[in-house]
This record gives sequence, structure tokens and C-alpha cells, in this order.
Amino acid sequence: MSGPTFRRRSRSIPREVEGPDETPLLEVRALRKTFPVHTGIFGERGEVVAVHDVSFTIPRGTTLALVGESGSGKSTTARCILRLIEPDAGQILFEGTDLVQLSARQLRPYRERMQIVFQDPFSSLDPRMTVGQIVGEPLQVHRVLRATAQRARVAELLAMVGLPPDATHRFPHEFSGGQRQRIGIARALALEPRFLIADEPVSALDLSIRAQIINLLLELQERLGLTYLLIAHDLLLVRAVSDWVAVMYAGRIVEYGPTAAVYASPQHPYTQALIAASLDGRTAPESETAVFGPFASTGCPFAPRCPRAQPRCRDAEPPLEEQAPGQRAACYFPGALDPTRPAG
Repeated sequence: MSGPTFRRRSRSIPREVEGPDETPLLEVRALRKTFPVHTGIFGERGEVVAVHDVSFTIPRGTTLALVGESGSGKSTTARCILRLIEPDAGQILFEGTDLVQLSARQLRPYRERMQIVFQDPFSSLDPRMTVGQIVGEPLQVHRVLRATAQRARVAELLAMVGLPPDATHRFPHEFSGGQRQRIGIARALALEPRFLIADEPVSALDLSIRAQIINLLLELQERLGLTYLLIAHDLLLVRAVSDWVAVMYAGRIVEYGPTAAVYASPQHPYTQALIAASLDGRTAPESETAVFGPFASTGCPFAPRCPRAQPRCRDAEPPLEEQAPGQRAACYFPGALDPTRPAG
């Protein structure tokens, strides 16, 4: 099945661990986030672990894609990184500084360097504000430019994302979905960030314009030297535009490595199911019971629907370990599926 055509600049896969004199732009270590829930007829208090011991590194100027089904913890991870919600534990090292340890006042200058493009361009823009006000709002909040310079900067940003100069006086409802997402991108770039989170940036858009927005993001990355965290469930898109991929399931990273290596030889059965589905033009594996539904309370969370599960998988959760050069997977039986191996 053919899909949209994405521009992809030619470059070698970056190193997972940079040299001793270079600091990765972002490093997440053992991130954890839980949410309280009330269960039972008496409203007993419990908790849902949305993000469990998540760790990854993004070298400067590269793109890491977080992939997985809805509810796997991708967006929660992204919001913890920006501290839009507070993590329960872990470290978020941005240019070597642990953001978790900073007060709101100390965090303020870092917010200028870290921005987000939201999934839905229809709800993420204030309908009462003009485009000029929306794009210029970060400049006003952070007081980085005077009024005349702000107007010039807004005009520059609109041109950068391919919108006409008269857009500044118009309102969001006057634009198409793709144009609204361009407005959101312009707003995210207003403070000249170094790191951009793109949270499902094209999932709410028509197929005909998805490639345009992704190509715009790639062009901006090359032009401005941006580092991206891409939240996505479209495996074909991820393969085309990312350098690294981290596959999430039930709040955990179950596979992590260079995109080319993960797609060429996926080690985890969940990754294999997602890739197989994407190649067939589906959004989920053919047998939904193989992926969706309640996960295991002990052991590997994927064990109840894993075709290669053994008793060991249900007894203890497998660690995320290197299974191939630069490629890690949380599986006791990684590699190609052996159809002769009995199920657990």
C-alpha cells in the first residue's frame, strides 16, 4: 500500500552515545508517572501506572519517535518532559540540567528552549485571538521583544511556515486544518526553541495534507537545527522521518534503537505486530486480542497476548537489554518468531 511521500534528508544514523565532550540534548532516566483511580463499589483508592521506568536519549539535531497504541503512555511521557504534568520519579536532563529539580521560576528560561506542537489544530488555538496574537503570545509572555520587533518576528514566522502576510489579522476559523497546524508550528517556533515535541502532529488532518506538514517539520529541523520528539502511531511515517524509535506498551519501552535497525529486525513481538500491521495498511494487528485488552499484572505486560510467551514471562518482567548492536528489547525470547515454538 502506497502512502504519502515524505522528504528525508540523507544522513548517517547518529551515535546513541555521544563523545565525552558532547552532551545529548535530552536524556530521560527512569521516568515514572502514576494517576489515582477509584475502584470498586466503595470507591477504593488505587493507581494506574501511566509511565513506568522510561529511559531514552535524543542526540542533538535528531528525531526520536515514541510509538505505540493509544493509552501506552506516549503523550504522558511528553508532558512529563515539559513538566506540564509533574513526574513521580526519574530525571529529565536537558542540556545536562535535571528539570525535575527546578522550581517554577528556575524552569522558566528552559521553557523558551522546549516547545510542543499539539495533536489537534482545531482545539489548540484560541478562537477569540487573531493569528498574529496567537503566534506573538509567547513573545509577550516571555517579554523577549518590543512591540515593533514582535510584529516583525510574527511576520517572519508566518512566512517560515508558508502562510501569507495577511494571515496575521485573521482568526483560526478562517483557515483549513493544515493551515491551523502551520499556525501552531509558528507559535512553537516563536522563542527559537532547540527542542520540539510533535504530539501526533498530523493524525487529525486529511491524508492529502499530512505529508505537507511532515515535510515542513523536516525542512525546519534542517534549517534551524531542531531536535524532535515525535509522538506517533503511524509506523510508515515513523520509518520515513525518525532516526531513533522507542516502542511503548503499557507505559513501558519494550524496544528501542536506530529506526533502520528496528524496522529491519524487530526484536520484540509487539514491535513485530505493529510493523506487520502498518505494512498491510492496518492500524492494529489483524487479531486485536493479540495486542489490546488488559495486560498482565505480573511478569511481562504483553505476555497474555504474546505468541511466544513461556511461564518465565509471567513470573518476572523482562529488563530492557541489548539484543543486537545498539538495539534493546524487553523480551526473554527476542528475535524472529519461531512458529514451531509452543505457546506458554
